[in-house]
Amino acid sequence: MNVTRRPSGPRTRLCDLLGVRHPVVQAPMAGGWTTPALVAAVCNAGGLGMLAASRVPPERLREDIRAVKGKTDEPFGVNFLLAGPEGDARGAAEVQRFLDRFRGELGLPPAETPPIPPPSPLEEQLAVVFEEGVPLLSVALGDPGDLAGRAHERGMLFSAMATTVEEAVLAARRGADFVVAQGAEAGGHRSTFEVGPGGEVPLVGTMALVPQVVDAVEVPVVAAGGIADGRGLAAALALGAEGVQIGTRFLTASESGAFPAYRERLLSARETDTIITRVFSGRPARGIRNRLVRAWEWDGPEPLPYPLQSLAAGDVYAAARSRDDGDYAMMLAGQATRLLRPGQSAAEIVEEVVAGARATIRRLESLSV
Repeated sequence: MNVTRRPSGPRTRLCDLLGVRHPVVQAPMAGGWTTPALVAAVCNAGGLGMLAASRVPPERLREDIRAVKGKTDEPFGVNFLLAGPEGDARGAAEVQRFLDRFRGELGLPPAETPPIPPPSPLEEQLAVVFEEGVPLLSVALGDPGDLAGRAHERGMLFSAMATTVEEAVLAARRGADFVVAQGAEAGGHRSTFEVGPGGEVPLVGTMALVPQVVDAVEVPVVAAGGIADGRGLAAALALGAEGVQIGTRFLTASESGAFPAYRERLLSARETDTIITRVFSGRPARGIRNRLVRAWEWDGPEPLPYPLQSLAAGDVYAAARSRDDGDYAMMLAGQATRLLRPGQSAAEIVEEVVAGARATIRRLESLSV
């Protein structure tokens, strides 16, 4: 029987390092969006799927890892956000009073106590990842420290995200097998190692950041930020990257855990509809400007430090999600929203990105020089 094989996409050092067919990494987006089904589907399509482990209880994390293993034999990764508490709860009363106006609209009772961050379960979570033999350990929002060495001792690969050349160089020195260069266009938290006074963070665009990181480190570089189709993959390869990390587009995949109103906002958003703000969590993050964000911009108090802001608003976010209400939810997203497509599976997204990159590369090769 003749078997029709899809043509392979661009193959880079990253593919060989990870043992994947395509240089496409699904971003590990915290909040329950990167479900085991999504991770496995990306892996089976030839990319690298990534579980987001931050705030996931250790035993739940073990279940998620095993769920991925039950759906794929391909390599995948688990990601942790390293940023710790960045301040105290001074100002919590004012923040809670401001949030009470939204609680009233959602039928929630007023807040009575200031948010208290729970003890970090990172060591227990890492123990699960090590015990389960996950192929790749990934980190963001902080200095990797000795985590690369600990991963390598167990035969695992290690990656870290950076927003500047200096951070990328440090991550490579720490032992990262590849570095994710996060441009300013990316959705989610800015992956800076340290946030400056007043929440200042570097905002270097992907096109400027990637080639400078490529020139500064010897390990493969993965481009992230504003990439959602094959043209973005081809452009990243032209800049010297050996793969791309895509987040926002996978939020609209059928296997994603994003609730319907979130998907609708993503699909209707313009490239100007996102904003980098501390309103969501206390740390600068890019997301869709909804009613909650606009109200806070108009007359809201100073957000609490990370992660107290998200803990203070946790009941509001949960109620918005359960009611499928995008006005009050934390909806992180990048700037490439007009490139999103409805009704696609993760496999269709991977295949379309790879096919688009092939077509773009062929078109460039045909140009006269």
